[in-house]
Amino acid sequence: TRGIELEDELVLDFHTMSLPSADLVWHCPYVVLFYSDDGTVSGGNFREYTMIKLNGESSGSGYADNDFRMKKTSLFPGWDEWKRINKEGMECSVKLVKKGSRVIMSTENLGIVIENVTTLHEGEKQVFAALTGDEVALTDIRVR
Repeated sequence: TRGIELEDELVLDFHTMSLPSADLVWHCPYVVLFYSDDGTVSGGNFREYTMIKLNGESSGSGYADNDFRMKKTSLFPGWDEWKRINKEGMECSVKLVKKGSRVIMSTENLGIVIENVTTLHEGEKQVFAALTGDEVALTDIRVR
């Protein structure tokens, strides 16, 4: 998606469906927190703060500290079933809260609970969020 500026709090609701060719657990939606001059992922002075994969993986950067936590609850059906359900399609919701130079992201899907706290090195700065992914279609994106 294009970047969505995070000023204080927002929720991203969307429908996801892994493509027929998807066969790995990381073929799923990702949430990217970043900065660029024009708010686009390819914009000038692009800085990626974190990329969170909804399968419970993350990658950080030198521009922020990330405190990433993932746990599987009793609702987690196992990876094979998780991949199958993702291919059928499902609804996802991601909550983002910005407090000064910190961004708290939380989500839960199919028994995978994720919380990440990103602390920006440059203090309070403009932050954008974008949805992306690997081998996945994202539709019906709603911002609230």
